[in-house]
Amino acid sequence: MPGGPARRRRPYVVIGSAIVLVAAVLLGYVALFGRPAGVDAARERTMRASIISYLEQRHWRGVLEARRSKQKVRWICADRLIEVSGDGENYKVGLHALCQEFTAVDGSLVKGSGESSPKLATVTSPDRPVEVLRVEQPPDGSGYGSWVRSNFSWAGVAELRRIQRSLPADLEATMLTKARSAFGLPADAPVRR
Repeated sequence: MPGGPARRRRPYVVIGSAIVLVAAVLLGYVALFGRPAGVDAARERTMRASIISYLEQRHWRGVLEARRSKQKVRWICADRLIEVSGDGENYKVGLHALCQEFTAVDGSLVKGSGESSPKLATVTSPDRPVEVLRVEQPPDGSGYGSWVRSNFSWAGVAELRRIQRSLPADLEATMLTKARSAFGLPADAPVRR
């Protein structure tokens, strides 16, 4: 049969080639623009740790603080870095943060209020010690999408959407490990609401 199997495979070859090309462009973009000059892996870890500490110390009064005022309550956060860009003298760090309030009761970790959202942190440049100058997040409602598009690159928006479609399990696992450690609980301590 003329043009049979070979003709049927051609669309798959074109689609496969397009996928490989898009992946190569995205990897090239991240390699060139995802981490500006002067931000090495150690500096990136320090920036992220500073941002997480900033988020954990500046949260609203959650349900556990209201209901269990006599107990120690802490906010614990984990993040997924999306992108870092230079902004004159400082850096803009785009990330997705997962934050939750916790306390410990009878050997269990108890969860309270929480949030999962993109953040844009402004931190000092590499020639100075890392200091978080501010952290912004999108407004609720109709302004959410436009805030994300105006504060993240197109590759960053795509990565953020990927994270939000299927929140990586390692984010929650990291947060729970930190929370158990903060309350002196064993690694297998149960978690409840």
